[in-house]
Amino acid sequence: MIHGTNYDDMATLQIEVDGKHKISVYPLNECPEDAYLERDLDFAYDIPDLMQQAYEAGKRGEEFTIVEVDESEAD
Repeated sequence: MIHGTNYDDMATLQIEVDGKHKISVYPLNECPEDAYLERDLDFAYDIPDLMQQAYEAGKRGEEFTIVEVDESEAD
């Protein structure tokens, strides 16, 4: 999980699984209150699949590890 802020000091988030990009959450347009699930928040549709993958990995005995990287502190 990579998180940080953009040039407008708005939070950003990326999720990768096994080195593969899965979800990106970036600041919405200039009117975040007008966000639509199918336009601005479509990453939400990926969450159930990721949850199923995590569940299946747990059943196989794989370790669940979260590594957080704060982009604003990476430099």
